[in-house]
Amino acid sequence: MQKLKLGILISLVLGGLFAPAVFAAGPTGANPNDALMITSATQTLAPNSTVWYYLDYTGDRTRIEADLITSGAPNIQMGVFTPQLAREWMNDPATRPIGIGTPPGPLTTAALSYDLVWQGAFNFAGRFLIALTNGNGFPVTVRLHVAGDSVTLAPPATPTPRASFVNPFATAIPTGTITGKLIFQEASGGNIYTVSGDGSKLTRVTNGLDPAWSPDGSRIAFTRWNETAGLFIANADGSNEQNAIRSPRMLSPRWSPDGKTLVFTRQYGGTTEDREVCFGRICFTSLADPHWKIGTFNLDTTYFYDVPCSKHCFAPSWNADNHTIAFADAGFGVMSTDTLTNTVSVLFSTKPQGVTFNPTGSQIAFQLPVHDHWEIAAINADGSGLTSLTRADPLSFTIVNNVAPTWSPDGKQILFLSDRNGKWEFFVMNADGSDLKQVLKNVSDSISIRYNFSNERVIDWAK
Repeated sequence: MQKLKLGILISLVLGGLFAPAVFAAGPTGANPNDALMITSATQTLAPNSTVWYYLDYTGDRTRIEADLITSGAPNIQMGVFTPQLAREWMNDPATRPIGIGTPPGPLTTAALSYDLVWQGAFNFAGRFLIALTNGNGFPVTVRLHVAGDSVTLAPPATPTPRASFVNPFATAIPTGTITGKLIFQEASGGNIYTVSGDGSKLTRVTNGLDPAWSPDGSRIAFTRWNETAGLFIANADGSNEQNAIRSPRMLSPRWSPDGKTLVFTRQYGGTTEDREVCFGRICFTSLADPHWKIGTFNLDTTYFYDVPCSKHCFAPSWNADNHTIAFADAGFGVMSTDTLTNTVSVLFSTKPQGVTFNPTGSQIAFQLPVHDHWEIAAINADGSGLTSLTRADPLSFTIVNNVAPTWSPDGKQILFLSDRNGKWEFFVMNADGSDLKQVLKNVSDSISIRYNFSNERVIDWAK
């Protein structure tokens, strides 16, 4: 009898570790009335099955974007249903969705990460549904991400601090502190905070995208897409805010080492609206293809200069020489432009994100896709010497992403985001990838960080 009780206990413990979703009470995703929340976590679609997910939308015509990673698996479909169509589907499963996920164009920013993409907007509110269908005779691992200014993916979170999930099989990572001060965003377009390296003095200073310190740490730069959209400059505490450039879509401002010029990405040219294309009764969405260009703005002369690059350039970063800019190109890889000679060079041919020079200009860090996840690597300024700085833990059974690198002011460390504990948190390592530590844990336990795999500049580091 004692052996039987022990066997039951072991089964319960192992069941709790390896199959919590199977035995937990709650939605299963079997139909629109039993839809699952969208968490952006990895999910497994059973063979020849359909799983439903929901999102709530205010109906104010702001854009919704749904992105799906299938790791290249065939026969996966993503359908978007309005509340009415979802009700009709319950009576007739042959009801067609209003939108269908399609492969992104090879030079769009979505092509960096996603296999299927849908974008749209509605003028009425309600609970909209997304159906993922696996038409294969084998299970497929997917990751569904949905974003939008007026989209709610789950009931509002309580203010209770969020604890990390500790993987009992992964290599333990020590906690520590760093020196200096940080500025970071909780999400693109959300609150922007400053905090000391030891986790103290956490202060909300403004809202926007991709915050950056000036070289002396006295000012900040960021962009906004709502309200008066454009590039903004303010004091370090958020006071004395000034709209330096008015433009509808700008990203990733970074100060030149001499503090005189800002580089950024802006949407300029291309197509900005989706089109529905139909062949008989079969319709699909032709996605917008906005062009993203790099520009600079001199704060003293207010001179605006377009930096030579292709049609899809992101995450620009200054070299210490004040005239060379490295960036992520969606079609070519890590590239650089010498603004004195307008010489453009391909440094590394892959699909990178988050390209950033170290303070001396000798190395460039970035994240790159490795099979089904992202890791951080570095190359020399001339493109040589590729070094992997993060790598998968052989003792972990979870997929871990390491993203959004930023250098310490002295160039000896790299701060980055990782979801190794089930949510986005801050980690730091030496420039060669050694001495990995978790930092700012009190911050990530109280503020939910969002990362969309879209070249966001989540955090910047100053003395």
